[in-house]
Amino acid sequence: MRRNRFIAAAGAVAALLATPGIAAADATDEYPIPSNMLKTTCTLDQYMAAVRDTNPVYYERYMIDYNNKSPEVHRAVQDRIHWFFAMDYAGRRQYSEDTATNAFYEQLAWNWPNWAKIFFNNKGVVAASTAVCMNYPPDDMSVWVW
Repeated sequence: MRRNRFIAAAGAVAALLATPGIAAADATDEYPIPSNMLKTTCTLDQYMAAVRDTNPVYYERYMIDYNNKSPEVHRAVQDRIHWFFAMDYAGRRQYSEDTATNAFYEQLAWNWPNWAKIFFNNKGVVAASTAVCMNYPPDDMSVWVW
């Protein structure tokens, strides 16, 4: 009986040691913000125009969701993403790290969880749009009107 308990206890300890621990959140050059977005030299308006033309379904979904928000959220989204695009690579990389490691860092997400969906959350949209965004006008706020 004692031997069976010892074997069971040893098995439980072995199982615990074999189980991976809880991983700490950490940003990489691909998570949570894709590297193409971290490194792009395009303006926000250029990027939005490129999304509109290269990924019209994603652009349309985003703009429908955007237009269902209040004018206050519109202004906050535009201000926040303009702020992001105004940063250099190091600043964007730090923002990515902060959002990966602190769920409360990006306060705008509490007003609209998908506020950055076409900018950060879809690597394919980001790749296609950053590849051609330099071909669009740098200052064209009409991209926010749909």
